[in-house]
Amino acid sequence: MLKKILLGTLLLYVVYVLGGIGLIATGAIDKLYFLPGWSVKGPKSDKSGFAADGPLVFYQDSLLISSRIAPRGGSLVLLTDTLRPGAATLVTCFADETSQEFQVPLRSENQVPADTYAEPEKLLAVSDIEGNFKGFQALLRGAGVVNDKLNWQFGRGHLVLVGDFFDRGLNVTECLWLIYKLEQEAEQAGGKVHFILGNHERMNMTEHFKYVRRKYRVNADTLGVPYNQWYTRSTVLGRWLRTKNVVEKIGTTLFVHGGIGPEVVMQKLPLTKLNDLARISLDKPVAALTALEKQVTQPPSSPDWYRGLAQQEASAAHVAQLMQLYTASRVVIGHTPVEHISTLYDGKVVAIDLPHQEHTAAGRPVQALWLEKGQLTIIDSQGQKSPLK
Repeated sequence: MLKKILLGTLLLYVVYVLGGIGLIATGAIDKLYFLPGWSVKGPKSDKSGFAADGPLVFYQDSLLISSRIAPRGGSLVLLTDTLRPGAATLVTCFADETSQEFQVPLRSENQVPADTYAEPEKLLAVSDIEGNFKGFQALLRGAGVVNDKLNWQFGRGHLVLVGDFFDRGLNVTECLWLIYKLEQEAEQAGGKVHFILGNHERMNMTEHFKYVRRKYRVNADTLGVPYNQWYTRSTVLGRWLRTKNVVEKIGTTLFVHGGIGPEVVMQKLPLTKLNDLARISLDKPVAALTALEKQVTQPPSSPDWYRGLAQQEASAAHVAQLMQLYTASRVVIGHTPVEHISTLYDGKVVAIDLPHQEHTAAGRPVQALWLEKGQLTIIDSQGQKSPLK
């Protein structure tokens, strides 16, 4: 009997340790206790914690419930409001990296955007901001997209966000609400905001939280809402994100987070079909996906994961096939970090995933891709332009 108890206890302990190691690997916990006073930490110790955040806005019957952690009188307080959906419904967002507060009008419904557009006179494209609100708003101001109050002033210009605004940084929520707000303001001015989904958007909507910072787990406890519920269909931001595309064509330029590899090109999917498949799969278990859905939504072949273009592993013939399939002259990609905005394959591929976090922390300007009257250049958060090489 004693032997069975000991074996059972040992088995439970092994399960506990293996499960804990798995949770550390995914970032769900920071440390694992083997014995009282004995623990192992994750590979990267994350010191972030309780901070301003939100709002989280949930649908509840015919009402909206908004919860946020906001600064008040030198401390942080939990604020919860019950809202009635309507044209005048506003939520307030506070970005602690810049001590800036802005209001966001909530829309009654979200439309699936088109995937093909005429080329505007001017366009700013940026990828992989990863919750770096400070660098993001500085870039938008420097490029003339927003004013000091974070209101759209880009007229009929287009702002293209090429994925990965989630994870690693500490102001993901604020970045999302600013994009949500600017979308509406751009439409009213005759301009456009394009939010292309990256792999980290998909990860956060499908419960893969390896790169989520500790701040969000701590704040989830305070808000009383587990992090895995922040971007479900029951939230305003969750429904909005589920309308987005993974590939769009503006003029003769394709914009996609990772790239489009040979496996996907072979399917000869129209952009609308490719985007529909990507959206449908967001709320399906991987085991329930069809072979085609897996190919266009799962690594390594999916447009939000594929790295063959950035790493120049794809053949020139494949790039030519890609351009021919979608009648394009170039493709702009993020996802794979580069030191400088770079042209590849004789200018047919432009890689724009820069180390924005590091540049912002070091006080260096943040850069992005600028397209004006058909010409590509680089622009930074001080408004300075430089040639694209």
